Amino acid sequence: MKNILITGITGFVGSHLADLLIQEKNNKVFGLKRPNSQLRNIHHILDKISLFNGDLLDQTSLIELIKNTNPDEIYHLGALSWVTPSWDMPAAYMQTNAIGTINLFEAMRNQNCKAKVFLSCTPEEFGDVPEEMIPITEETRIHPINPYAASKAAQDMVSMVYSASYDIPIIRTRAFNHEGPRRDILGANASFAFQIARIERGLQEPIIKVGNLEATRNFTDVVDLVEAYVLAMKKGIPSELYLIGSQNIYTMKECIDSLIGLSTHADKISYEVDPKRVRPTELRTFIGDFKKFHDLTGWEPKIKFKDTMNSVLNYWRDFIDKGYY
Repeated sequence: MKNILITGITGFVGSHLADLLIQEKNNKVFGLKRPNSQLRNIHHILDKISLFNGDLLDQTSLIELIKNTNPDEIYHLGALSWVTPSWDMPAAYMQTNAIGTINLFEAMRNQNCKAKVFLSCTPEEFGDVPEEMIPITEETRIHPINPYAASKAAQDMVSMVYSASYDIPIIRTRAFNHEGPRRDILGANASFAFQIARIERGLQEPIIKVGNLEATRNFTDVVDLVEAYVLAMKKGIPSELYLIGSQNIYTMKECIDSLIGLSTHADKISYEVDPKRVRPTELRTFIGDFKKFHDLTGWEPKIKFKDTMNSVLNYWRDFIDKGYY
């Protein structure tokens, strides 16, 4: 039996990772959640996982968590993970993402926990990479340009210190853009799909509010992504960094056009820029080279971009039909 702990289990990626891990009968999956966490993303598997209340900023709760779960593997996904709100609350981001990670590692040391740790960092750490340095690789210099990216870069540096100084085996990853059901509407594609679903139900005028549509990104389906995470945990070399993503490369304009094309009201929908949705600093072209991870694991994403967009739109249709919004 393998004990697996997921921080951030109630979130977008964490819930999909739990879906995958419980399929292996020898896995016992534990999750850290805050007392007020929404359980909507994991309601369908509550009988298959064990949840513990706690907080990354409460080291006592983390010590109890490690003591009670005795994990063999820890997927550390818990974080404040949105760029836009980070400009309004930079200290909170640094506390949760950097200090919270220190607290987790200190709880492991307190309990002499030898678990292997998967660390989910972000390519936002690279900042606005010049065109001549695209695609981004593991060797690309980091240059954070928003508080979220800075907090995750600090988290990454913390992990390197704990790996080197305290011999904690930590697999470091930076996953490029990933999409799928359950992503919060703070995400651009989720916001587009949510608005389209509202338009289809007659709850909104047929105009989608958008931000910058010229940004270019790699997009991976979250179901493919969590398979990559499990492979990284299994085959990754501690302290090494791995970029994870697909070669599905689209502008945000192409994303919204794809979603509109899937709508029953496609011929009626238009969009307009909302200044509130335009970030103070924007990463223009954000494309990675994933050869290192592919060569190590053989991982290849399987799900087509259009199928991902369709699943996102259907999720928000169902969400609205159930009266959540």
